[in-house]
Amino acid sequence: MAIRINPFHELYVGESVGPDKFVKLFSHVIVKHALSLFQPGHVILKGLPGSGKSMLLNLLKPSIRLAYEKAGTKFPVPDELMKFIGAGINLKRSGISDFGQRPIGNVEQNKIVSPIYFGDFLNYWVVADIFHSIEKLSSDENIAKKIGILNNKDNHDLFAKKIAKLDCWLGYMDDVQDYESLKTKINKRISCYRAFLNYASEDLPENIHQSKTLIGIPISKTVELLKECNILENATEVYIRIDQYEELAWLDESTNGLGSSYQEIIHKLLGMRDRNVSYRIGTRYFAWTGDQKMFGSAAKLEKKRNYSVISIDSVFKRPENTRIWAFPEFAEDIFLRRIKESPYQPNLSGKSSIMEIFGLRLSPDKTANHYVPNTPEKSILLEDTWPEEWKSFLRQLAAENPLSARLAEAWARQKGKGDIVNKTNIQKPFPWEDKKWWKKERIEQALTQIASRNNQRLIYYGKDDIMSLSGGHILIFLSLCQHIWDVWIRDNRNEAIDSTTSLPKIDEIIQTAGVRETSNDWYEDISKVKGGRERRIFIDFLGLLFFKMLVEDKAMSYPGRNGFSLTIEDFEKNEIIYNFLTDACNYGDLYDAPHTSKSSDKKQRRKFYLNPIFSPYFKIPYAHTKEPYYANLKTVAQWLTDCGIFKIEEFSDILKEEKNKTKKSGKNGQGIIEF
Repeated sequence: MAIRINPFHELYVGESVGPDKFVKLFSHVIVKHALSLFQPGHVILKGLPGSGKSMLLNLLKPSIRLAYEKAGTKFPVPDELMKFIGAGINLKRSGISDFGQRPIGNVEQNKIVSPIYFGDFLNYWVVADIFHSIEKLSSDENIAKKIGILNNKDNHDLFAKKIAKLDCWLGYMDDVQDYESLKTKINKRISCYRAFLNYASEDLPENIHQSKTLIGIPISKTVELLKECNILENATEVYIRIDQYEELAWLDESTNGLGSSYQEIIHKLLGMRDRNVSYRIGTRYFAWTGDQKMFGSAAKLEKKRNYSVISIDSVFKRPENTRIWAFPEFAEDIFLRRIKESPYQPNLSGKSSIMEIFGLRLSPDKTANHYVPNTPEKSILLEDTWPEEWKSFLRQLAAENPLSARLAEAWARQKGKGDIVNKTNIQKPFPWEDKKWWKKERIEQALTQIASRNNQRLIYYGKDDIMSLSGGHILIFLSLCQHIWDVWIRDNRNEAIDSTTSLPKIDEIIQTAGVRETSNDWYEDISKVKGGRERRIFIDFLGLLFFKMLVEDKAMSYPGRNGFSLTIEDFEKNEIIYNFLTDACNYGDLYDAPHTSKSSDKKQRRKFYLNPIFSPYFKIPYAHTKEPYYANLKTVAQWLTDCGIFKIEEFSDILKEEKNKTKKSGKNGQGIIEF
């Protein structure tokens, strides 16, 4: 090996690699969590950028199916679900945003008719792609047989003549004589649209103006006739992918709301209850809000009735019971596939390749020792009022075990309430070590405080840290691997190249540096998308607030203060707060989850944490071992106004309500943030 190679140099592979490489890099693990994509019915595939949406939808492409056959690799879909063809459109790569750069008619006319032209363009594009898929898949007799494509060329011309006579084309296909002229006619219409939208022609041809098709009807009729004319078997399903649906949401700002109208056109597809085709919509969370109105109607789509949802991030989000966490298997598979495609010799022993390179997480005791190599006494803060015997004991314990000493200090402050602690209370087994859950809930906070007291940054090392920092998001996992490997290459730039191509074992110093670089990158990226500036201000506020609360809590009485929680009632009461927090979750800046209050009211609540990858940037623990801070609307409103994101007047209703509650309870007004 002449140079050291980073197997994770290229993060995105969904659209950037050819079909042959796709077969080698795509992880089959994700498919078993998304099987409804390969069954009849409309599906909304939701996920954050880089979560794997496009990779999954690529399985519907004929080029990918053929690549698996060519490689002699089993197509990663159960045999009983293999009888389908896929076609569709990528809304970004097809140039669909061009509908926003040139109006059709005057401004008022454009608002009304532009969505109809958009639907017409989409109809023709998808029909053309259905033909392309059938032709491409027909090139392999084995695949064609499995799918149910009947290679009778004579049927194609019969099909063309029949479809040309259908009313749905409004006369546009009247001069079609055979299959080739049908395809030519369709492709010409698509070319006319693209030329017009890119100002390469003065206007659309008159025959397009006079023959605008209704969304979905030509697609459905095409599939129906393909089966009637024995080109497709009746049992063959047709799945239409519409990827990067969020492109339409982004059009709203530049097109005076036209993006929403284009979305409504697609919603109408899902509301048609047509069994000839099934649609797969790939989208980011912010673009699919759950309020999907259909074009030309007051009706809205209904989840489960009109469509089902697959949320990739929900599938791989870390549950409380890590034994059922699906993400490690997914990450391990992708990691090994990347290594196999690099010059390095992969570990094929069945053991974890991730663990072989990154090792096991350091024990809490070893981590604490890293933070106090020469000054263990700095792990504790002593009070003058404490007995000398107790202070001497803590100093001695700190020299032997800094973490235990810090826990002992907290135990004294919390259990002893600052009173004198007698020598008889500190016999082994020490109470702060013996109480399993009390200790477990405070270890991360204790380590954070020890690092802070010694002006040290937190250490990140081992498979568990990398998995947890990824938060179940594969792009973050790959980013961590990329940065860590880059740091390792830089650190070894003057070392002789290992010609054996054996996998490196990367130490905690290199891993920590790579983790920090990754955290900084993801933090900087917050502001690069819509509303990101305001969300980053809020993330900054929360990160600094959590760090301050965790570090200044000497008694470690509330170790869950790296997140906050609202009752569902409060969360949904104020539209501004609801929308802001929902957007922060939809863009991946906050992670949220439902939970039940531990208080006597047992109310349903929603808890919010920073995306784990931001934890290194703010020097706070990523682990959530204790209930988060129970906030209320007034607290969150105050945070948002303190940030300067909103004005205090925008929350006057909340402040008025809280003031009335205070009067009724007879309590004096106190500060907004009460801990």
